[in-house]
Amino acid sequence: MERGARRRQPRSGSGLLHSASTIRSGEETDMASEYQPSAYPKDLASFVLDHWQSGGERGYASIPNSAELEHLISICYQASLLRDEERSVRFRIIFLAPDRFPPDQGPPTGLHRLLFSGPLPFTARELRKLSFSIDFYGSLIGLWRGENGGFSIWGLVHSGSRWAQSFNGGGKRFQSLPDSLVINVTSPGHITVNNGSTEIGTLNSGKIIRPSRAVLDSMWLDSEFASIVDEEVALHLEARKRAKSPWAVIDPGFFRILKKQIVMRMIGRIRSYRHGGALISVPDELKARFLEPNPYVRLKYRFIDEEPSRRFRTLIVSIANELAEIYGSADSPPKEAGWAEYLTSKNRTLYRLNESLFEWAHLVAGMTQVDGAVLVTHRLELIGFGAEISGKLERIDEVAHALDSEGIEIIKEQTGGIGTRHNSVYSFCNALHNAAAIVVSQDGTAQLVKWNGDMVTFWEQLLPSLIEV
Repeated sequence: MERGARRRQPRSGSGLLHSASTIRSGEETDMASEYQPSAYPKDLASFVLDHWQSGGERGYASIPNSAELEHLISICYQASLLRDEERSVRFRIIFLAPDRFPPDQGPPTGLHRLLFSGPLPFTARELRKLSFSIDFYGSLIGLWRGENGGFSIWGLVHSGSRWAQSFNGGGKRFQSLPDSLVINVTSPGHITVNNGSTEIGTLNSGKIIRPSRAVLDSMWLDSEFASIVDEEVALHLEARKRAKSPWAVIDPGFFRILKKQIVMRMIGRIRSYRHGGALISVPDELKARFLEPNPYVRLKYRFIDEEPSRRFRTLIVSIANELAEIYGSADSPPKEAGWAEYLTSKNRTLYRLNESLFEWAHLVAGMTQVDGAVLVTHRLELIGFGAEISGKLERIDEVAHALDSEGIEIIKEQTGGIGTRHNSVYSFCNALHNAAAIVVSQDGTAQLVKWNGDMVTFWEQLLPSLIEV
């Protein structure tokens, strides 16, 4: 199907996915009045049931029924509103019987189960007490059905914190959670529900947000930037020809994965500032135009077009070269090296290059804290920051909210109640169709914005919503 012909009906679920209209086979059906109702635990429970996917033969991973799930989420919601002095309640719950966890395992390659001597009541007050005794990113509260019906807390599950680091662009391996209901409370009224390590939906500020993190792996995004990857591969192959010893063959997908990690690191860093920010990417052939006065943005801080502004490409090609040399041999055919080899390598030069790459990501993320957007090319060459988008650009009243990674399944939303930062980016992408932008709100929600088919489209929640630091 062509990207322009992407009108499909969204999957069923709560009507509170902050939508204004649903697209069905080319027809637009109004679903909202002027005032949208707020979503609550009941709506999140309904949404989760509609979107739940289990591991099949693992029957223990089945989700509770509607009434039970609403009860579980409601208790967590009430607990999220409690405080201890000035501390907010934060915790993770895993709904799984304790015998599903092997007793002889632990992080970083397993899950460490700790049983209480007796069950504890599943109440908001008990969750509040436990939340201050365990690390949110390191452990979960174990919950299962009690002997006399209802639910009870049976102990703790120590997961380690590598999973959080990995979602912010790190490369360490971690133990995924088994298929099971996982409820995460990160702040008052902010609840995320997972199936194991896979996020399903988030209740935040009276809205249900569906994750779109898979857009970073989408076919259209790969296609959009394929020529840039080809250039990086070509630079690597030129260096390979000059090598004095045999080099391994680098998996072309390695460049894409490494870039994805860097984008995730930048988003995670921007979120940690709790200020919000925007990163705008424009075609490389327009770089010179944006270094001069132009009708799109007014740049407060411009960079000279020289090697330091192109440091990202230099580093990523250097990493590929070093990886190829490390795993090189005289074997025929030559060995192949990629992401797995990169993660496990102990080479000091590669480690230093990796650190340099992530320091570059932190540098760019920090620039978003100045009023205005950071402007880069699709190759991630720095143009400048403090970019104020022109108020003369046409303001658009409606955008598409993509519900799948390819932007095929969408709902339309009005832009009237949206903040200035988002509306400015929408106007920019409407004026320049081959641009793309990442916008991070103060509450941590991240959007990828792009002209898709016949209108400006955004993908929401690019990282798991429970990752805040």
